[in-house]
Amino acid sequence: MALYSPEIPGRLTQIWSTRTSVPLVWRERLAFVRAALGLAGTILFLWEPAYSWLLTAGLAAYTVYAIYLSFSHARLITEYPIPHVALDMGAFVAISVHPSEPGLWTAAFGYFFLMSHAGLLYHWALVSSIVVGSLAFVVAVHPRPTFRMWPAFALGGALGILLSVQRRIMDNRLSFALRRSVLSRSEAELAREEERQRIAADFHDGPLQSFISFQMRLEIIRKLLARNPEAATCELVQLQEIGRAQVMELRTFLRSMQPAEVTPTTLTSAVREAVEHFERDSGITTELFCGDLSKLEESMTLEVLQIIREILNNARKHSKASRIRLEVDTDSTQLRIRAQDDGSGFPFSGAYTLQELEVLRMGPRSIQRRVRTLGGDLVLDSRPTEGASINVHIPVSRG
Repeated sequence: MALYSPEIPGRLTQIWSTRTSVPLVWRERLAFVRAALGLAGTILFLWEPAYSWLLTAGLAAYTVYAIYLSFSHARLITEYPIPHVALDMGAFVAISVHPSEPGLWTAAFGYFFLMSHAGLLYHWALVSSIVVGSLAFVVAVHPRPTFRMWPAFALGGALGILLSVQRRIMDNRLSFALRRSVLSRSEAELAREEERQRIAADFHDGPLQSFISFQMRLEIIRKLLARNPEAATCELVQLQEIGRAQVMELRTFLRSMQPAEVTPTTLTSAVREAVEHFERDSGITTELFCGDLSKLEESMTLEVLQIIREILNNARKHSKASRIRLEVDTDSTQLRIRAQDDGSGFPFSGAYTLQELEVLRMGPRSIQRRVRTLGGDLVLDSRPTEGASINVHIPVSRG
């Protein structure tokens, strides 16, 4: 059996540690109470001397040091707990042996200060040792009249231990809450960064490309005006069509940026509304088959709606399709989204999984990020000149 365990120093450090959530102002007030206790004991022994003059001198020195701590270095009480516990115990012992009635009440005040201070700042094991030591002294020495207070001392000690245990529980809960808060802020910042990247990618692939094309056509028209006005007029007509397409694309882009208030019970109607807007803006006929989505988790409904919006928007921008079939359904284990069009397909050919698309850096990135966030998977099947299909599978419950 090992005589030394590396856990022992850690446990001792935990027991003697004074790291606590007790506000600094409380600790400062306790320092003033300590000074008041020392002053009361000193006055008591000066007014009615008892036993050796060393007790009076010791209490006077204790009082001076307590006042010094109150105004200068109150934090030393928590940085060096053992010496201060010993000083407080010594002051209590000295006052408790005074044979007068005022000495009885001053000793009671000193003991309950000791329990309050220890219960708020120290580990319950250290508080227990203070209680046992104090009661052992009172029972063994039998100081009068302080001995009459031993039941109150026992009760005060039990309350001090309970206070220490409860305070430690609250410290642990506070520490856990702080860690959760830091993690939540980190996750929120990561989500915001991913959303910024998605918006930047959508703007780059959509409105920005249209404006670049618009600028190039304007330059062509400027050069044609001097040489061939009729050709310039034809270019202007085409440019007008590009302008209409840009307006429609910007409307779609802005609509996709608007936050949607969607819940599991309203998700089906939100999907139908998104399809209606898509048909009206793009002129692409869309067949929608949408099942009951009310059993999805609240946290995933908005992401699901955004995935459907981006599938439709991607088809409008790149597929040149005339018809799209969209199926959205769920069962007890997973949500399935399937979209198939008759357009030009992607530049590549074949079926690829989410992992393969991420490695090869192909396909719609924003859809891939959202599916990955929801813990799902997808298969993208591209047939150039014949169309493409995307199959998304997302677990209904991620717990």
